[in-house]
Amino acid sequence: MRIGREILLLSLLGLACGKVSGGAPAGGAHEAGSDDGGAQPVPEGSAGSAGSNDGGTGGVGGLSQVELIGSPIYTRVQRLTNTQWENAVTDILRFPQRQGFSAAFTPPISYFTPFDNNENILFVDQSRFSDFESGAEAAAAFATGSQEALAALYPGDDAPGFVRALGQRAFRRPLTTDEETKYQNVFARGEELYGAGLANGAALVIRALLESPNFLYRTELGPAGEPLSPYELASKLSFWLLGTTPSDSLLAAASAGKFASNGELVAAAREMLEDPRAVPVMRDFHDQLLHVSSFFTLSKSGVPEYDSSINPELAVVSNAFFDFIFTQNLGLRELLTSSKAYVSPALAPYYGVNAPAGLELRDVGPSRSGYFMQVPFLMLGGETSESSPILRASRIEAAMLCAPQVNAHPELPPVPLPLPHQTNRQFVTELSANCGFTCHRDMDPLGFALEGFDGLGRTRQLDNGLPVDPSGSYPFAEGVKPFADGNALMKVLADSEQVHTCYSRQVTSYALGRDLVESDRPLLESLAKVSGTQSLKELVVALVQDPAFRSRKDGMP
Repeated sequence: MRIGREILLLSLLGLACGKVSGGAPAGGAHEAGSDDGGAQPVPEGSAGSAGSNDGGTGGVGGLSQVELIGSPIYTRVQRLTNTQWENAVTDILRFPQRQGFSAAFTPPISYFTPFDNNENILFVDQSRFSDFESGAEAAAAFATGSQEALAALYPGDDAPGFVRALGQRAFRRPLTTDEETKYQNVFARGEELYGAGLANGAALVIRALLESPNFLYRTELGPAGEPLSPYELASKLSFWLLGTTPSDSLLAAASAGKFASNGELVAAAREMLEDPRAVPVMRDFHDQLLHVSSFFTLSKSGVPEYDSSINPELAVVSNAFFDFIFTQNLGLRELLTSSKAYVSPALAPYYGVNAPAGLELRDVGPSRSGYFMQVPFLMLGGETSESSPILRASRIEAAMLCAPQVNAHPELPPVPLPLPHQTNRQFVTELSANCGFTCHRDMDPLGFALEGFDGLGRTRQLDNGLPVDPSGSYPFAEGVKPFADGNALMKVLADSEQVHTCYSRQVTSYALGRDLVESDRPLLESLAKVSGTQSLKELVVALVQDPAFRSRKDGMP
């Protein structure tokens, strides 16, 4: 078992020293995050997104720092993701629930960007063109396939009224006179081809609207540095916070000239943050940031205490915890330090507690603080019952510290044979000593702090018969800080300006759908002050008020 672990550690050593495995930028693009397109896919080794490995030079004086070396396009037209497309179609056509038309769409491109709504990957190629065409046809057929569906879609039976109402929903703004004429002609053509009646005319109009760039792309068309239009702000806010097209009431507010002031936009944002639809959006953010989808492919061969049937529960309890943080108006500090965790019947033995009847929020302290000391994250850190300090450390550093990555190590060292009475920490330290870069040795203590837990997330005092040593230090941007164990590390992380700046970078990248660069640092440092003392919801509100969200950025093409 230990020999197999060492082979895994060797591959992780390459990751930590900048060497790339499987096409993924070291320490960068999250496994679950990369959607279906933007201008062109970013080739491996090119200037990457926030969080990717582009040969950073490290922090000042050997300290870490939040790396901002992305390659934003600052696009004027950003394509909807597959999820946004599905949600928007559901709301525009008044379906009672999602129909899953996007399930067969081309899946996201992995590893090139931190999140799947990044402009760099939201392009349309032939495959995606076909997806949107077939999706529009299926949606049109469903929307006009029954009298009930037609009645929900539009209460009347006149072509002009139908075109005007549906067009505004689809394009997220009123149609121009020329557009009204164009789609009324499409309605008439539908009746010519398939027979008179609302269903036949409407079906062709729906297909045309849903295949239009005005539906498929969210726009920011004003001059650089100028505020977005009320309709553009309504769309930007709704797609970010609710994952769908703006409602009729939001479009009516835009029509009335609302959102000209921070107060009006903030009021709309606060209302959305209390909408149940905001919960899955924020869950998706944390899902991609912290690799929750990786649980579904987790494997621990040869470990009798593990059964892969538990994998879905690992994802369920993780997402439930993120939902708890968001809905209870908590923030990053609680995500890092809360003693509460969701426990299911199957996970209870790993926590050493009595099994609940179902999913239950439990206090699992005092030995555990925050998500990174919960069973799901700890179990993901390693392929056996042994822990993997390197993997745990690399995930924490990438998600919470946004630390610079170094250039690829030209050659990996040979794997030393494990000694009979050697702890995991001792072995990794020996292995890391041959890495040749401080990146790895600086990062390792983040994983060593969690050595009080084995590869199944169970607490332990001994490793291979020797006492566990979870102490260490890390060169944060604000200085080297020591910690005695995992609990102490989480407290240090929760108090770190670098960590809150990094988290603000992650939230902002997800919100704006682009990479972040040095010119964004003042914004992130300002948001970090909010993150350090307030909730995720207040962090969102602070970003909404900033010109970075409300205006087109200077220098955009």
